[in-house]
Amino acid sequence: MDVFICASISTAGWLVLGAFEHPVQLSPWKTVLIFFLMQYAFVKFYRICLYHRYFSPFRHLPGPTDNHFLFGQAVNMIRAESPPELYIKWMKQFPDAPIIRYLTFANTEVLVCNSLNSFKDVLQTNCYSFHKPDRWRRLMVEITGKGVLSLEGNEHRQHRKMLGGAFSTFNVRKLEPVFASKAKEFGDILDQAISAGGEEKRSSGVIDCTDAFSKVTLDIIGVTVLGVELANLKPGNVGGQPHGRRRHTNRKKEYTFHDAYEVIFAQSLVGKILFFANSVVPTRWLPLEANREFAFATEWLRGVLTELIRERYNQVNEAKNYIIEESMPGGPAEGIEEENLLGHLLQFMAGGHSTSADTMAWCAYTLATNHDIQERLRDEIAELGARNPGFTFSDVDSLTYLNNFIKEVLRLYAPSTSHHRQAGKDMIIDGVLVPKGTTFDIVPAMPMLNPLIWGEDAEVADPTRWDRLTRDQASPFAFEPFSNGPRMCIGKTYAMVEIKIILVELIRRFRFFNVEKPFTIENPGFSLRPKGMEVRLERIFT
Repeated sequence: MDVFICASISTAGWLVLGAFEHPVQLSPWKTVLIFFLMQYAFVKFYRICLYHRYFSPFRHLPGPTDNHFLFGQAVNMIRAESPPELYIKWMKQFPDAPIIRYLTFANTEVLVCNSLNSFKDVLQTNCYSFHKPDRWRRLMVEITGKGVLSLEGNEHRQHRKMLGGAFSTFNVRKLEPVFASKAKEFGDILDQAISAGGEEKRSSGVIDCTDAFSKVTLDIIGVTVLGVELANLKPGNVGGQPHGRRRHTNRKKEYTFHDAYEVIFAQSLVGKILFFANSVVPTRWLPLEANREFAFATEWLRGVLTELIRERYNQVNEAKNYIIEESMPGGPAEGIEEENLLGHLLQFMAGGHSTSADTMAWCAYTLATNHDIQERLRDEIAELGARNPGFTFSDVDSLTYLNNFIKEVLRLYAPSTSHHRQAGKDMIIDGVLVPKGTTFDIVPAMPMLNPLIWGEDAEVADPTRWDRLTRDQASPFAFEPFSNGPRMCIGKTYAMVEIKIILVELIRRFRFFNVEKPFTIENPGFSLRPKGMEVRLERIFT
């Protein structure tokens, strides 16, 4: 926009000057270029150095002051130990502020919801008055395609309604046999990995949580969403150190969904810099290995999913997948175009397996570091098994302490680290006038770790807190692992059923003994994805 405005003014200036005599004769294009460069330099100086200090309507809002002169908080965010770390720091620094302001690249202003009312205003009251920022679209289009996550307004309403039936509680409950069989298969493979550990009568083994849980959730989503066996769960393929990343060169037939998502979600430092910089300036054209790997992974995913969609349209069978088949004639999602269906599948495959895997990794971490919580869960499950040996998911769903435990893990370790929205019109958010074009960051960890809402022990794992919620704690906007409002995660029920069934299987069969070594969290990143989280499991002999 700045380029267009400056070019227009420069051309107009040249036309005006052309009507008068002037001693210096320059060619028209040189005159226009000089005018353009002078004006563009002034506009950028104003926007980068002056606007946020002296003219912005948000200059009085609280926010961090340790800014880089050009990149604002962008450098600090890259250096942080986790994606939400700085947001949580600001929340604690300004606990009473409804909205916090920070600066990013080129000192661009970003607002952050901090009060429950501000979350409600953005996510619920004015939901469709916001849209995804342009920088988010440039960042995510290669991964998400044109699916429900990236659609806006009436188009989003229409597709959300069409997909609602596929993700209804009734339909998700029909998938219980798939979840249960994959959970048992996962447990059997972990058991085999422990037995093959090399020590006589070995009863324990170590798993890389992110790698192991990613494989089981990918296999589950392969059957339930695509109707195919992805076969990531194999003896010798789960447990211990994660396998190295498979390079893309001439190995399409050997490439897997797990390989592709490892490239996307666990990029190298260079890859992460290129990925996030692409939201500001194009970087994908650079002839670097990180770009080639990323391009191969995203193109492979699109190609494979497109082929599966076309196969399903040509030959619908009785497999237990339902997303594609719901778009067939007579299904509730009938009429979805192939481009949109591809976008939905890209988003379901990426978000549906990664966030569940990350959540279960944090469940394993919490169990390994809180043995009292673990034993209480095991006792609750054992009591159910003794009372009803052939229990179903309905019985599992009634386990109060298990429900509380999963909600507590989701509160402490929100799998999605942030959502980004841009105001489509002028509006008021919790008493603050917000002009059209203003960008918001919505960070679930901020209300879920706020000591004013959850008490001074907000960062301590305590499943029993869910039995005594205060008014603020009971607010839907105080607990946002799946977001809230009309754009709440459509796969919430799917994820909860999957997590509960897998946890029950593992807690019955294994004791989460300890965390073997320090680990890190992928940053920058889309989710709270642990890197190198190794937990020792002990078999429980019955």
